[in-house]
Amino acid sequence: MLKQLLTTVLLGILLIDAQAQSLTPPAGTFRLGISEGNESHWLKPKEKVEGIHFQWKALPDSRGFILEVAVTSLQQADNLFWSFGDCQPDMDINVFSVEGQAFTCYYGESMKLRTLQAVTPTEDIRLSNGRQDKTPLLLYESGKRTDRPVLVGRCPLAANSKLYFCFYEQNAQADYNYFMLPDLFAKIDESKHSKNGN
Repeated sequence: MLKQLLTTVLLGILLIDAQAQSLTPPAGTFRLGISEGNESHWLKPKEKVEGIHFQWKALPDSRGFILEVAVTSLQQADNLFWSFGDCQPDMDINVFSVEGQAFTCYYGESMKLRTLQAVTPTEDIRLSNGRQDKTPLLLYESGKRTDRPVLVGRCPLAANSKLYFCFYEQNAQADYNYFMLPDLFAKIDESKHSKNGN
C-alpha cells in the first residue's frame, strides 16, 4: 500500500512539468513539446505558445482526461510532440501496444496487470529511449533499445485546426476512437450545463 502511495506521489510530481496540466492520466507521465525547424523544447507549466491554445477536461465516464489543442497560427511552432511512459517505474511490466493513432499501456505486477488506453492525433508514434529525453527531437530520434521505453509522437501543425488527445481507463461507457473526440469534448460542457439546469 505504501509502495503504491509513493508511486502515485512520484507521478504527481513528475506531471507538474507537463504543459499547464491540471488533469493527469490514470497512470504514467504525459508531456508535450514543440519544434520550429531543428529547434525543440518541452513545454513548461503555463508556458504560452503564440497561436496555440490548450484546454483540458476531465472525462465524465472514466478516470482520465481529454485535451484539445487549437492551432490558429504557426508563428512559434510547426510540430507538436508528445511523450508517454513510466506508468509504474518500479513494477515488473510496462508494455505498449500501438494500433494506428491509439495505444494501450499494460503495467503493474505480472499476475495483476492493469491497462491504460490513449487516443492521439497521429499515427507517427515511436517506441523510444526515455533516457534521451532532453528535447522532443532528441527523444523522437533516440531509437528503441533501452531499459526505459517510452512512446513519443509527432504531429505536424496546420493553422486553423484542432488536435485531440484522450487518456482513460476503458469500461462499458468509455471506449473511444479519434473521430469521436471532438464531439466528446463539446458534450462535456453541454452535460454540465444540463445538470446545472435541472
